[in-house]
Amino acid sequence: MRHKTSRAPIIAYLCLALSMCMVGSNIGIGKIVVADLPVFLFAALRFAIATIILSPGMLKTSFRQGLNKASWGGLFMQSFFGCFLFSVFMLYGVIYTSATSAGVITSALPSIIALLAWIWIRERVDSRGAIAIVFAVLGIALLNLQDASASGKSSMLGNALVLGAVLAEAIFAVFSRRLSLTVHPWSMAFGVNLVGALLFLPLAIPQAIAFDWNAADAEIWYWVLLYSITASVLSFLLWYRGISEVPANVAGLFTGVMPVSAALIGFFVLGELLSAGHLIGMLLVIASIVFGAKAKTDLAVKRQA
Repeated sequence: MRHKTSRAPIIAYLCLALSMCMVGSNIGIGKIVVADLPVFLFAALRFAIATIILSPGMLKTSFRQGLNKASWGGLFMQSFFGCFLFSVFMLYGVIYTSATSAGVITSALPSIIALLAWIWIRERVDSRGAIAIVFAVLGIALLNLQDASASGKSSMLGNALVLGAVLAEAIFAVFSRRLSLTVHPWSMAFGVNLVGALLFLPLAIPQAIAFDWNAADAEIWYWVLLYSITASVLSFLLWYRGISEVPANVAGLFTGVMPVSAALIGFFVLGELLSAGHLIGMLLVIASIVFGAKAKTDLAVKRQA
């Protein structure tokens, strides 16, 4: 009988968890910034600042490993979904809904990645995976009903936009896993930020012309810089480092870290309260993560047997 043991890539798991923690925390920070800065201008500044920070590293030959015409096509697709669409949906979404609600919705990402993999690449979904998807849908539905009764249609619009951001992020996860096997994480982070800045530039120029630069106080620029460093530099580097060792469907489980950090920022920084509806919705979505993790663990054990 063959006995096989596997060593968990602890560093990769830690990188993925830290990356998603930063993404979740920035949901609340983004809500602060877009209260004073136009969305497209903020997004263009974010990606431009990150590109400048990452540029010196591109002088190192080893960092440019695997960067060619084909990989640039993959980087464009990652940036379009993970930077452009994600930023538009998320930054507009948090205008109409709370950071807490946005955090709960983003916690459905592991199940949405599983559902997308089933539809897109015909990856089998077993009974536990199906239950995970159902729990995620129920959690989001309950959250929408909670916000609709409290705030009307505007919160439902915000939640729908955040859900669009989650779908875009799921597509990004699939693309990033494939490219991470051949391209250095630094080049990937630089590429997606550069493409993101170029995609937002045409939309940001009119807003930059109309914006009253003297009206924004120093605190806003501090948040913009912090957001750029954490969301566009560190989170990308950590995610690419982790997913280069972990399959996309396993890495997707770590996106469940987002709602925790988003809720903490919403509570401590924005002064938002956690209602019973939010808590129940979050528990349902967390249950979807638990079922999804158990299904993937059982599958890995069967493959090693």
